[in-house]
Amino acid sequence: MKMRYRQGDVLFREGDPSDFACRILEGRVQVVKESLGEPFVLGELGAGDYVGEMGVIEHKPRSATVRALCEVMVEVVPGDGFLPAIANDPQAAHQLLSRLSEKVRALSEEVVRLRHGMEDTPEPESEPPPEPEPEPQPAMVAPPPLPSERMIASYVQSARLGMGPHAIGLRFEGQSAGQIVWVDSLPFRIGRTPRDSDPARRERGALRLPDHPPYRLSPNHFAIDRDARLGLVVRDLGSELGTMVNGQYLGGIFAKDALRLQNGENIIVAGGTDSPFVFRIQVAV
Repeated sequence: MKMRYRQGDVLFREGDPSDFACRILEGRVQVVKESLGEPFVLGELGAGDYVGEMGVIEHKPRSATVRALCEVMVEVVPGDGFLPAIANDPQAAHQLLSRLSEKVRALSEEVVRLRHGMEDTPEPESEPPPEPEPEPQPAMVAPPPLPSERMIASYVQSARLGMGPHAIGLRFEGQSAGQIVWVDSLPFRIGRTPRDSDPARRERGALRLPDHPPYRLSPNHFAIDRDARLGLVVRDLGSELGTMVNGQYLGGIFAKDALRLQNGENIIVAGGTDSPFVFRIQVAV
């Protein structure tokens, strides 16, 4: 069944039952999600894209609201007819299987990471030993982003200081110019500090940045990683508001969770299209 929507019409709302999916035939739609009562634009979808399919497969309520940006025509696929329809569309089937594979891989990696973290935790003793002095960690004086400014960071692959071919250098620009963090292993996660008042800090395999309600960053928002098939990628880690890479959207309602970084400059926006958390990654192959 085909349906036509006028500009501003809502295809479905966040929280609605996921009882159908849509394939966009004409026009573009906007994806919006609410956080603490404020709407955030996560991105756009256009002709050829499916929307609402993950909710149908997972039998979960809609994770975002989808609204027509112009006159839009869609093919509506009932929930119980979605998989048979996908079976007759090889390109859509491949895209869907890739998405599900990425989800399983990300979940498996997170389980392994959590298990290692538990193994590293010592068994409690009857009389706990005195706490050792915490190891000094490089801290960056990065002020919380204001609504009118954007936080810019640059990542550069480098073999600096004998670190190996995949080391990544991170440099904040603006008020904290010159602050550099070098990373010698992947995946490298970007996320929110545990408390609003915490400064930006480098942790093992991660960078935590301060954020304030309504939050744009999730505790584990995205990662820079190496994929056996795609190469160096940005992977959304199930963030609340998604990740944009070079104008393409990852996570949540969108069709991908990972995207290959291109040679040269890449722009990453974490937490909605107008988020203050913007990063630049320079890739040299």
